[in-house]
Amino acid sequence: MSDCQWLVFDAVGTLIDPNPSVAMAYHTLGTQFGSQLTVHEVGQRFRSAFRRSEQDGFPGGPPISQPWKTSDEIEQSRWRWIVREVLPDVRDHEGCFRALWDHFAIPASWKCFDDVERSLPQLSDSGYQLAISTNFDDRLHSVLDVSSYLTSIKHRVISATVGFRKPSAEFYAAVIQECGCPAEQILMVGDNFEYDVRAARQSGLQALHLDRDSGHAAGEADESPPLRSLTDLVRRLRNRNGIARPIRPTTPDIG
Repeated sequence: MSDCQWLVFDAVGTLIDPNPSVAMAYHTLGTQFGSQLTVHEVGQRFRSAFRRSEQDGFPGGPPISQPWKTSDEIEQSRWRWIVREVLPDVRDHEGCFRALWDHFAIPASWKCFDDVERSLPQLSDSGYQLAISTNFDDRLHSVLDVSSYLTSIKHRVISATVGFRKPSAEFYAAVIQECGCPAEQILMVGDNFEYDVRAARQSGLQALHLDRDSGHAAGEADESPPLRSLTDLVRRLRNRNGIARPIRPTTPDIG
């Protein structure tokens, strides 16, 4: 890992997590709309539906020729289909979808991981520029109000706004443009090895895998052991530089 100027973080699973869990939220709201499924069944069905939405497509989704193309409208179609697949026995599918869509749009439905508000200010105070890049939609802007510190991070690359999801090269081109520096001066940190690490590296960025579940191994043939927390990231950068501070580029900042 060489010197970098920007630290770019994935959002869900890296900085924030649903609270309560996705399975519990779907079960609770689904029950209000007449679903008889258990929390366990809902969780299984959600994991299957989400995986199929990315592998096989969904009604209203992107064309086969551009599988990672997206927009706010496409994301609504994705989640509308997922809700129908997860909760097939509700009385009012559209009403249930709207309730869940709105639920995940509010800060109260999310929590920061414990290390976020401790580690990110240390990194920022050390001179790193911070950004968030995520496969989300415009709801992210309100969701980030879960933390005053996350709200203060103004550099945000959101797939539905960019028009392409991770792991596409188009998404990472938008990340590079947002940072306004060479790709190799950007370090991407995220919990999905394929989307946040392998794809970022293919676009020329540096990348580290954040694996909060210590039972998982590092990605296939990955030369760097996974981070266990953002505290681990602070420690690794500090050990590399002597202090957690980036080495400034020699080219002047013009304009």
